[in-house]
This record gives sequence, structure tokens and C-alpha cells, in this order.
Amino acid sequence: MAQGQSGRVVTAQHLSRRSTKQHLTNARMSISAHDDHRHILVEDDESVRRSMTMLLRARGFHIDSYRNGTEFLLMNGKHGGDCLVIDYKMPRIDGLELMRRARSLNDATPGIMITGYYSDLLQVRALEVGYSSVLEKPSVPNALEATIRQAIV
Repeated sequence: MAQGQSGRVVTAQHLSRRSTKQHLTNARMSISAHDDHRHILVEDDESVRRSMTMLLRARGFHIDSYRNGTEFLLMNGKHGGDCLVIDYKMPRIDGLELMRRARSLNDATPGIMITGYYSDLLQVRALEVGYSSVLEKPSVPNALEATIRQAIV
């Protein structure tokens, strides 16, 4: 772990703005505009879920989206997705508990937590339960795209 310019603790997976641009350039060069992987988005805010789904689909991703952790677990038990993008703050089952449950089912799918409630403690807890990255909302679309592509490599 290293300390970023803002003072936040960052992991090897966390990308600085400069490396995000470089990683995104490399990802676009090495991966076609259309992604053959299937990704899962779990977000309780309808407008955020809809806009993130449209944005990611416009960038060539195949996205299945769910309103909350309960719906995801009920509708998609063995989802078969290649990357989970999960909101932290949701009713009934938060993003940490949802990842704990996925891992307890031997699901090793890479996970990215998105949150409007970022803290160093939350990042540590997210990494402990199995997330590979934590992105602060509103996340820059390029950063989210690059992080998803990095998670599935």
C-alpha cells in the first residue's frame, strides 16, 4: 500500500488519474470495443443504476443490473458474471455483506465496490471481504471502465 496525493491509502489496484488514462489507452488497444464478458451491477438508486447501465453498455459491456442485494441473490444465485460492481450503501444487505455471501458460496468473481461514503476504513473492510477495488461515486466513467477491464484480465 502507498499513500496517494490526497492522503488516502491506495492499493496496487487503485489507479491514479495518470495511470488510469494510460491503463485505459492500453485496454482500448488490447481489447476490442465490444466485451464478451458479462458483468453484474447491483445499485439501489434507480437513476444511478440506469445511467451506469446505459454508460457501460454504450462502451460495449454486457450488463445485468439488480436493484439490491436481495434481488441479486434471489434472481441470480449462480450468476456466472465476470465482474461484480456493487454499491456499498443499500437497504437490507449492504455491499460488504453481499460480497461476504458471494464468497461463502465459493464465488471468486472479481468485485468492485462503488460508494458515496468512501473512507480508508471502508476500503480496508472492502478489500478484506474480497473486493479488488473501491471507487468513490460519482466515479469517472473512464476510471470505472478501466477498473472493470483490469479486474477481468
